Amino acid sequence: MPLRQQERQLLDSVSHIFPKLDRSESDVEEVQPLLGRNISGRITFSDNHVVFIKKMTGLGAAERYFRSVSFHDSLDLSDPSPDTSTPALLARDDTSHTVVYEYITGGESAGKMIRDDEMDAVTLTRVGRCVAGLHNLPVLHANATDHTKPFFPPHGPNAISMQMYYGSTMGQLDMWRIIQSDNELREALNILAKIDTPRVPIHGDLRGDQILLTETANWILDWEDFRLEDGARDVGALMGEVFYHRVRKSLASFAGGDEGSVTDEEIIERGTTALSEAMPAARTVWEAYRGERPGITGDFVARGVQYFGWQLFDRALAAGTYFGRLSALDRALAGIGREAILGGGDYAEVLGLTEGQYAA
Repeated sequence: MPLRQQERQLLDSVSHIFPKLDRSESDVEEVQPLLGRNISGRITFSDNHVVFIKKMTGLGAAERYFRSVSFHDSLDLSDPSPDTSTPALLARDDTSHTVVYEYITGGESAGKMIRDDEMDAVTLTRVGRCVAGLHNLPVLHANATDHTKPFFPPHGPNAISMQMYYGSTMGQLDMWRIIQSDNELREALNILAKIDTPRVPIHGDLRGDQILLTETANWILDWEDFRLEDGARDVGALMGEVFYHRVRKSLASFAGGDEGSVTDEEIIERGTTALSEAMPAARTVWEAYRGERPGITGDFVARGVQYFGWQLFDRALAAGTYFGRLSALDRALAGIGREAILGGGDYAEVLGLTEGQYAA
């Protein structure tokens, strides 16, 4: 089969694992590389069996590989929640840090649906229940997992590396300036990063793009940051992502459809309405999650609100990858994020997340 250069490079990088699948390169029908920090892509064999192969490369590849396979080594996946699925790990190679998963067809990215504002209440409920199902998975071998805390924020609120500084846009650096010049915010983030909490299986870097929805199942993908840690991290991040994009869409609609051109005046004029339109979607995720995890406490709620708040900063940093300046809208959302991080449990009442009684 004739291959283009990128296809050839992928095949050369991963074909060493084919014998573990009882395959050879001659069985390959189609090669579809994917962009990313790893060498990865979709491989179709001559009998139409499709797999996803990833060879982890770059900074921290060994650690990311260990966390990925430890998900399958440490949890009881024999009887998962009907709300939560994950692709089967078909093969692994500890030396080259390569994994092979069953490829899931016919799914739609929850991240795309969130960005396109195509998530109705039923779908938002599916997503919340999916995350709860992960956190409820039984742990068989806790010692087989990573016991370090995830970085939070990704590079710490107090400083960024020289490499990150030179690789950042002006918009991202402006956001880091806001974070690092705010002593109250940095103190709250440092406390959140260090606090000891009950530990459950978490994704660790959960975004909508790592949830795939098919007609019959909700799939969570990519376990490079898996560990036993605070479940509030996952659910708070997901709520924040839903809220962030709903607010942006609401204000962009008011401003004629261009999110980047929303002005301070338009935020002041429309902001309260946009917030009231966005919060019910995030609350739907929360209520679905809570319905499957009734034992959560007031402290968990407070941390979930703080992680919700950080997600508004994190999304602005991600948006700054593509833009040379920090928009008025992202500054405004960062202000909401700050209030959530500093307010914690008190701000949960503002967001409408304290209805009903906490479990003891």
